[in-house]
Amino acid sequence: MQKLSRSLSGSLLAIACLAVAAPAGAVAFGPLAVTGSIVPDVGPSETLSGAITLDVASVPVAAPTLFSLTNVSVLASGGASFALDPSLSTPALGVVQESGSFLIPTLFLHIVDGMASFDLAVPNVAGNLFFGAGGSVVGIAASFEIDSLAPAGTLAVSLLAGVPEPGTALLLTLGLGALGARARKEIAR
Repeated sequence: MQKLSRSLSGSLLAIACLAVAAPAGAVAFGPLAVTGSIVPDVGPSETLSGAITLDVASVPVAAPTLFSLTNVSVLASGGASFALDPSLSTPALGVVQESGSFLIPTLFLHIVDGMASFDLAVPNVAGNLFFGAGGSVVGIAASFEIDSLAPAGTLAVSLLAGVPEPGTALLLTLGLGALGARARKEIAR
């Protein structure tokens, strides 16, 4: 159960960690702006809520650009809480492309699952930033899977923060729907 909690926490936090606080380019989503879920192969899904802040080195993004997460505060409906690893100076540093796609090579999280607290490194956290008028960041989304090494098996995690513009929201909904359908198909195998 602890391995499952760690995986769930890591997944959730990894998704939430797409946030940062800093001067120019700093964008905050929250409180209660983070919505998402963790769905294991076995057992009930858990919802996510909380707040995240991210810092994009330059906005609008005209070339591959550094961004980092400086604040993450996410709570899973099962009681686990997620935050950036406070022992590291750059626990969530990544690169965002002009298209909005991003990659955090390793997201370092601190998880408290109600019974214990631990640090978790989540590799290859990918997703998309959504841009509004003037190239401002208006939303963030991520979806990925983690092998929990527990009875629950693989965990499919999805996260959406902020409120994209109507056209972006439609594309995001279609994209997340396709990812969800793929995850269900994989689970059915």
